Amino acid sequence: MKKYEADMTCLNMLRIIILAATVVLIAVSAYFLAPFPVILIIVCSVFFVAGFFTSLIYFPMYFKRLKYFVSDEKIIKISGFYFIKKQSVRINKIQFISEISTPFSRLTGLNFVFLYAYGGMLPVMFLSDHDFAEITYNLKV
Repeated sequence: MKKYEADMTCLNMLRIIILAATVVLIAVSAYFLAPFPVILIIVCSVFFVAGFFTSLIYFPMYFKRLKYFVSDEKIIKISGFYFIKKQSVRINKIQFISEISTPFSRLTGLNFVFLYAYGGMLPVMFLSDHDFAEITYNLKV
């Protein structure tokens, strides 16, 4: 059974995107809510706390616990932030797969494989370029 983990370059990319979006939202709200200082402080602090929590607490814990175990018989996904969720699908029950890879996937780590089985879907997310190629090759054969 081979173990795959989430790519940490993707975590850094998502942190940068979330923090940039947080700064933009705070700047836009400061521009439009300048006449209302109480509302401005509340809205800016909500954006700041949401961006801070997501990029510095939630995503690192989620990426730390995100693991995939692939064997000849089944694929197991373990993920979660507070509650640990375990999903599995048998290889022989997979109907088809969808692969999504971003243009700069080597730099971003945004590679996804969606496994469609009878009655559900198992997403295999945030893979490195090498792991993505290895999993898709093993599933196509």
